[in-house]
Amino acid sequence: MKFIEDSRVKISRKIFTQAWIYYALYLLFIMGSSYLLGIRPYIWGLPRWVFIGNIIVPVVFVLLLIFLAERFIPDIPLTKDEDSKREE
Repeated sequence: MKFIEDSRVKISRKIFTQAWIYYALYLLFIMGSSYLLGIRPYIWGLPRWVFIGNIIVPVVFVLLLIFLAERFIPDIPLTKDEDSKREE
């Protein structure tokens, strides 16, 4: 008997991989901006690295995540087609 993998599992694995890549890029930007930017000049009373690393980068990444979720993550039904036909 040959095992047939559900298409929902393939899609979820692909999205899982994309999520980890996104998270790694987010951490890279946070750490890079926090490490590479100096403490002067101050923006709104905060050092530049705090302002950019803790305010600007997360806001940009949340907006990017909303865009990516709307465009590239498909809506997957959680039930099989057979189950929905039986309920009718």
